[in-house]
Amino acid sequence: MRSILLTSIIAGTSVMSAWSQVRVPDELTHTQFAGSDLAPSPACLCAAVTGEVFVGVDKNGSLGKGAGKGYILRLKDTDQDGKADEHTVFANVDNPRGLIAMGNQVYVLHTVIPESTGILEAMHLSVFTDADWDGVADGEPKRLISDISVPKHNQDRGADHTTNGIRMGIDGWIYIAVGDFGIVGAKGADGTELTMLGGGIVRVRPDGTEMEVYTHGLRNIYDVAIDPFMNIFTRGNTNDGGGWNIRFIHQIQSGEYGYPVLFKRFTDEIIPALVDVGGGSGTGAMFFEEQGWPEKYNNQPMMCDWGRSQLFIHRVTPDGPSFTQEEEDFIRLSQITDVDSDGAGRLYLAAWDGAGFQGSPDKGFVEVVTPKDWVYLDIPRLNTLSDDELVHMLKIPSGSIRLAAQQEILARSAQNLGPALFNLARTRNLALSSRVAAIFTLKQLIGARANPALASLASDPALTEFALRAMTDRKSELRNVPAQLYVDTLQSSDPRAQVSAAVGLGRLGLKATASSLLAVANPPVVAAEEEQELVKTAFESEVVQGKKMVNVSVNIQGFEKIYLVIDDGGDGTGNDHGSWFEPTITLEGGDLVRLTDLNWLSAEQGWGQTLKNQDCTAKPLKDATGASVEFGIGSHSTSVIVFEAPKGALSFQAKGGISSSAGGNGSVRFIVASGVPDSVQPDEGPHATPNPDVILPHIAVRALVKLHPVDELLEAVSGPNYRGALWAMKYMHDARIVEGLVDRYESTESAEVKSAMQDTLFRLYHREAAYDGSWWWGTRPDTRGPYYKTELWAGSDLIADWARSEWVFGSEAEKKSLKKYALKNRVEIEGIEWAPAEEVSNDSKSEPSVDLKSITGAEGEIGKMAIEDVLVQVSEKKGNAARGRELFNAQGCIACHTIDKGQALKGPFMGHIGSIMKRDQIAESILKPNASISQGFATTQVNTKTGEIRIGFVSRETADELEMRDIAGQVFELKKSDIKSRKELDMSMMPEGLVNGLSIQDFASLLSFLETQKQ
Repeated sequence: MRSILLTSIIAGTSVMSAWSQVRVPDELTHTQFAGSDLAPSPACLCAAVTGEVFVGVDKNGSLGKGAGKGYILRLKDTDQDGKADEHTVFANVDNPRGLIAMGNQVYVLHTVIPESTGILEAMHLSVFTDADWDGVADGEPKRLISDISVPKHNQDRGADHTTNGIRMGIDGWIYIAVGDFGIVGAKGADGTELTMLGGGIVRVRPDGTEMEVYTHGLRNIYDVAIDPFMNIFTRGNTNDGGGWNIRFIHQIQSGEYGYPVLFKRFTDEIIPALVDVGGGSGTGAMFFEEQGWPEKYNNQPMMCDWGRSQLFIHRVTPDGPSFTQEEEDFIRLSQITDVDSDGAGRLYLAAWDGAGFQGSPDKGFVEVVTPKDWVYLDIPRLNTLSDDELVHMLKIPSGSIRLAAQQEILARSAQNLGPALFNLARTRNLALSSRVAAIFTLKQLIGARANPALASLASDPALTEFALRAMTDRKSELRNVPAQLYVDTLQSSDPRAQVSAAVGLGRLGLKATASSLLAVANPPVVAAEEEQELVKTAFESEVVQGKKMVNVSVNIQGFEKIYLVIDDGGDGTGNDHGSWFEPTITLEGGDLVRLTDLNWLSAEQGWGQTLKNQDCTAKPLKDATGASVEFGIGSHSTSVIVFEAPKGALSFQAKGGISSSAGGNGSVRFIVASGVPDSVQPDEGPHATPNPDVILPHIAVRALVKLHPVDELLEAVSGPNYRGALWAMKYMHDARIVEGLVDRYESTESAEVKSAMQDTLFRLYHREAAYDGSWWWGTRPDTRGPYYKTELWAGSDLIADWARSEWVFGSEAEKKSLKKYALKNRVEIEGIEWAPAEEVSNDSKSEPSVDLKSITGAEGEIGKMAIEDVLVQVSEKKGNAARGRELFNAQGCIACHTIDKGQALKGPFMGHIGSIMKRDQIAESILKPNASISQGFATTQVNTKTGEIRIGFVSRETADELEMRDIAGQVFELKKSDIKSRKELDMSMMPEGLVNGLSIQDFASLLSFLETQKQ
């Protein structure tokens, strides 16, 4: 907050965000398909192949509560002008979270909130039918899965970490994105029950049968993207308390992704994400494959990010059994929630557009995007087509058309099409996507009877992985599956086929195949790291705050490169505008070189820019006292500036301090080193670095756990596959495993094997307590692992007895190893003091979960809480408006905002904020300023012809002059004739984190004051 609080959060005369307008690439065009009058608060949407668009309106948002605030709207553009001209309320449901339109049916993920209580009762997956095609669902829906989220947590918070989006794959399964509330006692239409601790992907057949977990160990995913080859991608968070970062993940069937207990300290046991892209809030997702689009936008996963108001393309490149990726900005849209396309190639986007965490009846819209040369393609209702026409449609290069045609074939139960589908699948000159569609259509059409034909198709290398997957895709249809084909394929040169074979063997459940799985289950050998030159830290200051400065004078002899680091001082203010004042290098012979006379190799910073002789806001460089500085470099933590060391460099000198633009606030540390020190490396590790070599062993281990071949695993401990066997046994809490390992321990001669056995036994000492839904780990979970909520079991005593004996009689080397693995697995056994208590509890940067309500009265706690938690707390606290006015003035907000009419406009006018925005929307705009840039107050960068860079918002403009106001509220004027270039930046003038130093009570008071401003 401070001198720039609310610089750009609320429109002066308009409620519309400046980002309400879509930004698309030049070769595309866009139209508002439906405005907030029709489609407010669009939480999700889907498009039928024929062009009808179904929008899930949720005026409860993610944190709101109450009945009757949700419905499904059906929109139709009958004259193809890009605007919906026909609409109906398809069905009334609470909290619509996922939609699939298929024929005359719409699958809906939704909650139930009785009008009589207004309290959320359950969440279900249902299917609605519109038999007469009039746009209104007929009668009550059929329930496919009941209780697919935990009511208690939805009641406590709202539907924010709940079960979310749904998509159907070409394999006919409905894939469900489950948030980290998890599931307790979900029941499918066939009586199948399922409980899952935490987030992941669950799938179910379209009739509600055969529900099962597909992958596990995710956080708060909102949707899944599925390509024509059944690759599934998600964009989900890590934990809020540890950065709230976004991970883009390739989801491989049966894979464990580790959140929150394995992904930080047991990364070698998980399938890592493809990338960590930093902060954000992943929402809708899809794989886009439609006709009539430029190739560069086609055949790619598209992922929505609500927090960054952006639809991203992740360009994926095959990498063994998985992929690498490159993230790319695609379409800018205000708080985008979902995306889908129809068979004609129209791309539909849902914009939350400032509707707030509790929804809004007058914010949000739906946009449609097409190429500029797009030509409308009329897609008839598929139930009017012949069988042959439907088979032909499987050849069309459109994911939505192929899926819709497949489902119509299945709806007809047209088993006479089996030969045609088989012939299509084996036609080598057809696109692989069409051949794969034929394989999965054939399997769904005739079930287990298709397995011999599929086995024959597996001989074609292009089809092997898909034929193997299709044969074992349903556990109810495993008849005539040739297990030996899977065993043989484990040794294939095709890594994707190998993984498909390992998954299939796990589903077949034949213990006789355990030895074959063990042969590929050994984790990859980590080569000894090459000896790297250690980073030499020449200087590291204490925390520098306020007007204090530090003198830097260090020896840099021998440095090839000089790394100047400004690290965050940890006070949570966000005003960490650090600067190197008068930095020089002394050369052999005594000559001085100003660092500003050299060009840096690279410069990265946390916000704003790194500039010579200017601070990070492009203002003239002054120290914290306001004194001008002759030369220097301004930046913003965390900042890393790299220079090549001049020949003969002996020493580096400078002063380090906070720039005057920080208003006397902030705290930083200054570091001079030969590389980036470990202390400032991001706390994100190999859990977001692709590791294709671990995937086959990982999936083989997951298969072994399903087979549960105790004797075979124990026997393998004395052989070459001991590492894979012990890895699998870590997840098998079976007393026979413990007894077998203890019996074999003494007779094992290899120290390496004995250490691995110790690790497995200590892992088995605890097990995860059964999840009953009475608790949730929250937004700041304990990530130390390997379990979250532990309990002892029948094997624990035997492990404790073994450990005590080895602690007394083992060699010193064995004791050292015992201590290592006991601490790693957080095992404490009475009678053995592995380490002082603080070593056990502080062996990780991760923190145990925090009771948020117990800390919300403390100063500075907002900076330690997730935004959702802040909003939940301030909604429950009644602030003091008088105290809020004091904060508004004392913290310097008044420097950039007026609250009375007649005052000269400096920034967004605050005098009517209470009449145009709700409490949670005001709070969100302060906490996430980039989420709602006020119209007319977007951040602008101006480059002058003399080389100056000015950043601020335009407060006045004439034909000849430009008046701008910078981040500190100061005004400067520029002649337009002096301007070289000018552009708007996708950022607010107000950095995030400016209220981090407040308590919840003070923040609530500030909001209460702003709510009273209703001029």
